[in-house]
Amino acid sequence: MTNDRDTELEAQTPNDNTTLTEVLASYERAGFAGDFSVDDEAMVLCHTCQGHVAPSDLQVVSLRRLEGASDPADMLAVVALSCPICGVDGMLLLNYGPEASAEHAQVIVNLDDRRGQGSLPDAQTPDEADASAT
Repeated sequence: MTNDRDTELEAQTPNDNTTLTEVLASYERAGFAGDFSVDDEAMVLCHTCQGHVAPSDLQVVSLRRLEGASDPADMLAVVALSCPICGVDGMLLLNYGPEASAEHAQVIVNLDDRRGQGSLPDAQTPDEADASAT
């Protein structure tokens, strides 16, 4: 069952061959330069303050999905978010779909989805949103 939000996000999700490098550079230019990762207990580690944060305490500002050009099963999400401990804006890379680890799957379903409430586009990078507005 899909809802209006799912349909809206699907329409915004670019269907192209944008590279991970391009996505990361776009978010970095928008001020999301910090790095986050997932630890073995499905907590998110902020590499700026070394704080471990529960996924439900992280607010997703934007999320850009990527699929491998040669293998669509290579599913990756670049999540733009802010650390609630130190305030750094940064990116978290998560695998999703059948190849995702249990920790990545747990994190992605427990993130606080606040897309649409911030200055970044919901499912595009800032550069992609700027290009589609012109």
